[in-house]
Amino acid sequence: MESPSGDELRKAFVAATDYLERYRDAINSLNVFPVPDGDTGTNMLLTMRSALERCPNTPHSSAKDVLSGLAEGAFWGARGNSGVILSQLFRGLSDASKDTQDDPNPWLVRGLRLATEAAYKSVVKPVEGTMLSVIKASSYETAWMAEQHLSGKQVHSGPDEKADQAPELAPNLWETAFDAAVEALYATPSQLPILREAGVVDAGGMGVTVILGAAFCSLTGRDPKLVDQAIQSCCVEPVDIKASQHGELKGLNSIFLDTGLGDDWGYCIQYVIDATDSESTLSAETVRDGLGPELSGSAVVISDGQYLKLHVHASDPGPALSYGASLGSLDRISVENMSIQNSHFVAGHRANTNNGARLTVVAVVQGKGLANLFLDSGGSGVIDGGQTMNPSVGQIVEKAAAIGAADVILLPNNSNVLAAANQAAAQDPRLHVVPSVSVPQGVAALLAFNPEETLEHNLEAMSVVLDTVTSLEVTQAVRDTSLGGKSVNAGQYIGLLQGEIKATGETPEGALMAIFNGIVTSADQIVTIFRGIDATPGASQYVQAELVDRFPGIQVDLIDGGQPHYHYLASVE
Repeated sequence: MESPSGDELRKAFVAATDYLERYRDAINSLNVFPVPDGDTGTNMLLTMRSALERCPNTPHSSAKDVLSGLAEGAFWGARGNSGVILSQLFRGLSDASKDTQDDPNPWLVRGLRLATEAAYKSVVKPVEGTMLSVIKASSYETAWMAEQHLSGKQVHSGPDEKADQAPELAPNLWETAFDAAVEALYATPSQLPILREAGVVDAGGMGVTVILGAAFCSLTGRDPKLVDQAIQSCCVEPVDIKASQHGELKGLNSIFLDTGLGDDWGYCIQYVIDATDSESTLSAETVRDGLGPELSGSAVVISDGQYLKLHVHASDPGPALSYGASLGSLDRISVENMSIQNSHFVAGHRANTNNGARLTVVAVVQGKGLANLFLDSGGSGVIDGGQTMNPSVGQIVEKAAAIGAADVILLPNNSNVLAAANQAAAQDPRLHVVPSVSVPQGVAALLAFNPEETLEHNLEAMSVVLDTVTSLEVTQAVRDTSLGGKSVNAGQYIGLLQGEIKATGETPEGALMAIFNGIVTSADQIVTIFRGIDATPGASQYVQAELVDRFPGIQVDLIDGGQPHYHYLASVE
């Protein structure tokens, strides 16, 4: 098995995706900052799913075709920094399958080497102690093993193997890649001080380790519990290993349910019911009828005998969720507000009026208020995304194409969207990135935009103003931690200044004022506060009044951003 067959590789990465899904929440919880935006596991899982969507699923597909499909799908579906780097792993494996004439090394060795080179080039400032280090360690160790084998030295897969037996190389290379990933994962805190202080390993590194481990077990017939045994002790939150007995949902992941626009806006509710422990067999018809006349008219139910996927529209999501829970265990729950979706739909049509324009701006934002702000301030379109929901490369390119302008300037407005934005721009020459990493930076950049000027002038002017903005964020800690000498308890409100925790408070306004106290020093400054969906108007107006009282004449703008997860975003200029 020097090089696995196409069918073996496809099954291996299906297994890797399944295992990554099981560890998604555990990976998300490894976020260094205790804020509710840990999305590394989600980004890697969505990237893997996109990779599989382009992977040929026909008998006798070649390994080259399977790897090419995985690489293409991962490229277009890459989300966040971790997704972009993961897409480079598949790129390396795919490139290694195309040209083998000048390299005697096995395919996996070549692939991991090319993956390492591509991954390090995909980020502006590579940092050790991240998933980059894990990929590199797997590459180095498999290369060493192959060198020993090619030089005629004995390479053993385990302590029980007899010294006079030369084992088959390929299975040992996969095991070596996994073992090296595990070792590198546990070493990430020693390489990156902030990980050591937070008491966690690197989230992306764990994702790579899970993928390599599950693929190794699939290709060699080993028990996938080896992955659990290797990484369980570095999980912040426990993983339900029992869930591994369910396996795949027999294609339910790939089912797309068209949802149409209803006359009355409400909620779109979707979930999967695990009916394995149910005393009676549940049919799609029985479940649909049980919803009652008010819900059944919009319901779509799909069943494979063991699992059911339900999709229904309702003005209140509670009854539909309660009904599903009465039938079995719920999984993959999704509740979306269609009124907000409709506003984005309208915003998209508003953007289409710019078709044929020479130069336009598109921003990545989350929240109805922020979306309207960017559109009303000169933006031609918005991409729904931000913390916990990073758009894919494909979504960014698709939006740029839909605008119809000769050139589109993109404002990522989030550090975890920047890599995907750059990858999209590398693919589409119409797309140009101004590297804003916060909403306040994006607003300042948009205000510097002049559609009558040249592209080059705008890119320079918009980039220059990024450094003039001081960005603040207030959210709620999701776990206990200690960073930068500050102890943070779960449930406390924390204030971040330029991405670093600077204050805590018992209320979001208290945390916000604690930061303002250190940086707002005169009436000549301009303060902008973006109120999130979880903040109350009265409390935010109190903060505004407090600043005006301290510094008479100061400009304090209060904007209803409607962003989730972050009670306040703010800027000081």
